[in-house]
Amino acid sequence: MGEVIRPLLILRPRRWKWLGVLAIGVLFMVGGWWMAQHAHEPFKRGVGWFSLIFFGLVAVVSVIQLIPGTSRVVVTTHGLYVKSLLRNVHYNWNDIERFGVAEWTQWHGPFRLRHRYVGILFIEGSKHLLRHQHMQAWATAFWGYHASLPDNYGYQHQELADTLNGYLEASRNRA
Repeated sequence: MGEVIRPLLILRPRRWKWLGVLAIGVLFMVGGWWMAQHAHEPFKRGVGWFSLIFFGLVAVVSVIQLIPGTSRVVVTTHGLYVKSLLRNVHYNWNDIERFGVAEWTQWHGPFRLRHRYVGILFIEGSKHLLRHQHMQAWATAFWGYHASLPDNYGYQHQELADTLNGYLEASRNRA
């Protein structure tokens, strides 16, 4: 009989964040509908329909994210189980070299927007590196990591990376 896998840590996305995204999506969706119905110029009517469809999709994605169990990271003694937008990925501890924080800055006119995420660096020869070699090379050159977590789950980025590195180190000590 197989070993029972028990979670050591379960990370879930913040509900308020996705409720905010849903509210913004619905607000702009209504604005797009109003523009499509009341605009007299074809271009503005087209922009209204585009806004209605695009922000309708944003609202659908945020509703999916709010459904319990559709998005989470489960840390076990075997590795990470990442589920995001109904997509499952499993990373064994043996495939991971370390976790870290990637950061880059983007300028939008006079405003600076800083992007951060928790990155995963795989060990050379990992099955995750072999599966998407062309994308991995590009991602590593640009951000310094092979993959990333889809959210920071309410943690500070460095705090989450340190926590996951602690679990990774504990797994290496067990082996």
